[in-house]
Amino acid sequence: MSGVSGQAGLAAAQGKLDSPDVRDVFKGRTLGVAMVDDVLVIAHDAQPPAQEEWVRYCDLISRYLPTLRAQFVLADGPGPNATQRQQALNRGALGAVIPPTAVLTRSAMVRGIVTLFNWFTPRAMRAFPPEDLQAAAWHLKMTDEQVRRLMDIAQALLP
Repeated sequence: MSGVSGQAGLAAAQGKLDSPDVRDVFKGRTLGVAMVDDVLVIAHDAQPPAQEEWVRYCDLISRYLPTLRAQFVLADGPGPNATQRQQALNRGALGAVIPPTAVLTRSAMVRGIVTLFNWFTPRAMRAFPPEDLQAAAWHLKMTDEQVRRLMDIAQALLP
């Protein structure tokens, strides 16, 4: 996936994270998260999420789940392990509905995990190749422009 390089690229990425509708930004060594209006944006690199960083994500889930409209995930790597996935479920309100979630990844393993996850949830999660933003927009019930902006923010959050 394309990251940001050079000083100009870093400044442009930071500018996306400084927007007034972007809050609770956390950028760690394996994953970055931010709230964009009522959408939780998660981006992680090729490493599994570090546990302390996963806890930060779970804190946001716990805080925002009642008002969360969607999740947008840019996944370069294997994603959370089984224990971490269970932690995220446990941090949400018991019986809460998982909001529509688009996972953009090239990883066949991550796509398989999303499929497996849907066996136990109401099919809220779908995986897409990173270039298929139109399908992700349709799944999230957003415009192409909104999803392109979420992708820009996710790329700025990549460690």
